Amino acid sequence: MDTVTRRRFLLTSGVVGAAALAAGAGAYSLRDLLDTSGDRDPQARTLVLVTLYGGNDGLNTVIPYGDPAYRAARPELAYPDGEVLRLDDDFGLNPALAGLHQRWSGGGLAIVRGVGYPKPDRSHFRSMDIWHTAQPDRPGNTGWLGRWLDSAGGDPRLAVSFEPALPPLLAGAQSAGAAVPVTERKAAKGLSAATLAALAGTQAGESAARSRA
Repeated sequence: MDTVTRRRFLLTSGVVGAAALAAGAGAYSLRDLLDTSGDRDPQARTLVLVTLYGGNDGLNTVIPYGDPAYRAARPELAYPDGEVLRLDDDFGLNPALAGLHQRWSGGGLAIVRGVGYPKPDRSHFRSMDIWHTAQPDRPGNTGWLGRWLDSAGGDPRLAVSFEPALPPLLAGAQSAGAAVPVTERKAAKGLSAATLAALAGTQAGESAARSRA
């Protein structure tokens, strides 16, 4: 997404654009949501979307432990069969995902493998644009959940992001979801000058090339 398009995207993340955004449109607190939770149809289903913005090793998340090629390709990274949380004879979950495994065992979780699109883009930034817009062929300026919200009536409470800023995912053409901050985000302390100097210092026994690096 080019700079101009990205800026326009962010401006249209308000209910009707920049003016509405400046007026606080679509801003809800957690208490607002709890106070109106009884307004929903009790039979309505809810989609919970967890976005992990860091890197993820897919092969060691849903592990193909039954495939000999898994261990052949990564002898040092592969999990032993006894540690994998078994899904079936071929696949299992990472040992750290006991909660998700319990949910899957109870019929409350489905796993879809191999999700992607033709000719995947290797740029992190373009890939994030595609994830938010679901438009791999061209830069988009509405999110795929924002477009759904447009068709569902535009009530921001139908699409809520629990973070301080509204993600592009929830920006529609005429409406947008609500951003509800639930945690206090603090900046981490920087490294001290002494630590930075130590990181840059030459170590005993280093080659000249490694020392320059």
